[in-house]
Amino acid sequence: MTDDNDQNDGDADPQDFVTQSKKPEVIEIVYDRLIGGDTWPVERRLIVDRSMLEGAIKERNSRHTAEKPLSTGNTANFLKDFIRKKTCNRNWPKRLLRQRITARQVYGNEQVFEFVPFPLGDIEPFPDRFDPIPELPVFRFESLSIPLEARKLGRQDEPWLIQIAVSQRIIETHLSIRAVDFGLVVETLAHLQMSVKTQPEIDATFIATLRTSEENRIRAYVTVEAKQIGERILEHQVREQVGVAFSFTSGLKGEDAIDAVLPIVIQVVRKPGGLIGANRQCIYVAQFNVIGRDEFVKNYSLALHDMPLTVQSAALYEAFPPISGISSKPKGAGRSRRNHNA
Repeated sequence: MTDDNDQNDGDADPQDFVTQSKKPEVIEIVYDRLIGGDTWPVERRLIVDRSMLEGAIKERNSRHTAEKPLSTGNTANFLKDFIRKKTCNRNWPKRLLRQRITARQVYGNEQVFEFVPFPLGDIEPFPDRFDPIPELPVFRFESLSIPLEARKLGRQDEPWLIQIAVSQRIIETHLSIRAVDFGLVVETLAHLQMSVKTQPEIDATFIATLRTSEENRIRAYVTVEAKQIGERILEHQVREQVGVAFSFTSGLKGEDAIDAVLPIVIQVVRKPGGLIGANRQCIYVAQFNVIGRDEFVKNYSLALHDMPLTVQSAALYEAFPPISGISSKPKGAGRSRRNHNA
């Protein structure tokens, strides 16, 4: 059960494909339980919680007793693990596709996801709007300052990607040499934290000073989401991170006040035109539009998923010398496992 997109990461897990192929039936079971005797569309929200999802998984397993059962051990990330893969559109239940029903994660109070209608103009349940395009410039960054042992023992996971991005100042480089060409003027940038345990988790955060005019400067909280090669950029996840950032910085006042949030996604991707077996991977940086606090509170605090996301600037960054896990898959490594609580 593979296609070209599935093979792009070079370490596809056959058992994982089997797991994903079992999930559409669970999704249909839980949808039918929620919708009851009604028909789509409905006025109420169709939110799936953990106990409801666990029950649907058990029902699915009871229908296929000859198969290895689908686990109920990680229901919180059931949808996330499904939609972060390139197979999600193909595997989405055909009945829901015909009705133009998709889903997105929700957080808190034991909630897992909710069924929602396709946004206007979409033809797929999970479109990839922010993938890198072939025309992007490729900039080199130095990695001599990373110990040789670390460069050779690097992993293919998000913590290693974030560690490289922070230590080699990938975000600073992008905002200095690329974002400025698209009208974003950053005067200062300071790294704050990695792995901020919010819902959803934010992989790295920064504080930036942005100059909007000769006389005006604002402070922006920068959120960074990290993705591995072959994974999808989840727009609802980026929006949720923006909402969380505005929420937990709302108590900062005066000189400490946060006026805006600047979302960024970084991802290990294939270098365009890269040769198999060569240094063929690099880091994709996508910087989204700045969202001001006043605009957010007025228009999107109660309608988060109506908030527009636009890639304002993007580029590719290639390590010299190569870094294992960034420039190429680690030699002899099995499939790395993402932190499923992220």
